[in-house]
Amino acid sequence: MKNHYLNICQSILFAWLISGLLLPGIVYSQQSVTSSSSRVQIGDPEIELHPFKPGDALLISVFPDTSSFLNGTYPIDDRGFAEFPIIGKMNVSKMTIIELKDILKTTYRSYLRSTEMYIKPLIRVSLTGGFFHPGLYYVDYNSSIWEVIRRGGGVTLDEGLYEITWQRDGDDIDDIIPYFEKGVSLKKMGFKSGDQIWTPNSPARTFWDYTRDLLPILTFATTIMLTYYTIQTNFIYLQSGRRY
Repeated sequence: MKNHYLNICQSILFAWLISGLLLPGIVYSQQSVTSSSSRVQIGDPEIELHPFKPGDALLISVFPDTSSFLNGTYPIDDRGFAEFPIIGKMNVSKMTIIELKDILKTTYRSYLRSTEMYIKPLIRVSLTGGFFHPGLYYVDYNSSIWEVIRRGGGVTLDEGLYEITWQRDGDDIDDIIPYFEKGVSLKKMGFKSGDQIWTPNSPARTFWDYTRDLLPILTFATTIMLTYYTIQTNFIYLQSGRRY
């Protein structure tokens, strides 16, 4: 009987020992899985809520069919609607990327050879001033400022690159040169949709520029004065000749 109780106590102690060794590892592995899954969710653009903002745009690429009628950039109006082929306007401002992708796959299944598609939200950037192709552009939020300027054809002046300003609502935001050197993304810069990038379209005026502008006026005035002086002189000579 005593041996029976002794065996039971040994079994309980052995179970406690095993659980004490294994439980921390199990908890740690569960925490690691939870932590890693959280990190994946945070960095995964597929599950970002409502990435399509009014005034922005979205890019659709159907692959491997690169010539699909659905490929292209679709602007989003101020109400959050984007206009698609065949189905017309649809409110995308309250959709995730996955939700929009599922709707488009279901809608266009009979029109597409492949329903595999990539959807990317785009923000709007205005390039004004001394760019070869100024205007409004839709760009990826993860693009660098170099990519944005390349879309605008580059700057017209050699020194224009060093005079670029980043503006928001008419105010200068920050010196943009360090971001050129680091090559960081618009998102990391704190760039917002609707921000402007401006550079001068003509060099700073110098003294000689103003002189060049005034020279025709001075020349014209001098010509008038000389003509008047010549006429007056000839008139005096004529009057003097008549007297004698």
